[in-house]
Amino acid sequence: MLEVGEELEYKVSYSFFNIGTIRTQVLSKETRNGRTVFRTRALIDSNPGLKWLVDLHIQFNSEMDGDGFSYNWVADDSSSKEINFRRFRFDYENSRAYLERGKRLSSGVRKVESTDTVKIDGHCQDGLSLFFYARENVHSVKQDRIPTLIEDKPASTYINFTNNRTETEIDAVDYPVDVVEFDGKADYVGIFGLTGGFRGWFSNDEQQIPILARMNVILGSIKIQLAKWNRPGWQPPKFVESPAR
Repeated sequence: MLEVGEELEYKVSYSFFNIGTIRTQVLSKETRNGRTVFRTRALIDSNPGLKWLVDLHIQFNSEMDGDGFSYNWVADDSSSKEINFRRFRFDYENSRAYLERGKRLSSGVRKVESTDTVKIDGHCQDGLSLFFYARENVHSVKQDRIPTLIEDKPASTYINFTNNRTETEIDAVDYPVDVVEFDGKADYVGIFGLTGGFRGWFSNDEQQIPILARMNVILGSIKIQLAKWNRPGWQPPKFVESPAR
C-alpha cells in the first residue's frame, strides 16, 4: 500500500469555494532497530484568495511503522510571519508521548520554548499517520477506536470500516470510480476546523488510495477530492457493475 515516491494532491472545497489543497508524500522507507519505518509528509495550504475565510500553511512530517502507527511527528506552521512548530515523540514502552513547542529560526534550527509529557494508552496516531492507518485498514470490517494525540491531549478517532463497495465521482476523471466506503467521528478539532462526523471513499484496489472525503467542520462541511496523483502504473479504478448471478 505504501510506495516511496507516491504523491497525492487533494482539492479542499467548502460550499462553492475552493479553500485550499492538501498534498501527501511518501518520502522514504528504512529499517531502524529492527522495525520498518516510513517517512511521510503532508503540505496543507489554503487558497490565498480566501484569507477572509481561512489562512493556513502547515507542513506535517510523520514517521510510522508498516501498520500505520506513529513514532515521531513534527508540524511547522507558517500561517503567521513566524514559523511555529510542534513535535511529538512516542515512547510506547513507557506509555508516554513527549511534546515540544517552539519556533523554527531562519537558520532552520528549532528553538524549543516549552515541553510537556502526556500519558498514552497503547499505540497512537497523529494527524498524518491516521490518514495512512485508514488506508491500511479500509478493506477490513470492524468498528475501531483509534487513540489520537491532538495538541497535548489524548483523544479518539472512531472509524466504522465496512468494506462496502460502491462508486463515486471526482472532477479528475470522466468515469465513476470503484471505491470502498467507511464513516466515523472525531472527538476533537483538527485542521480546517474538522470535528465530528466524516465519510471516506478509498480506491477498491491494492493501493487503497483516498479518492473522496466529506468532513464536518465548525462552520458546516467540506469536501476533499483527489485532484492529481503520481504513482507509477496507477489510475483510479473504473467502477463496473458486477454481473447478476
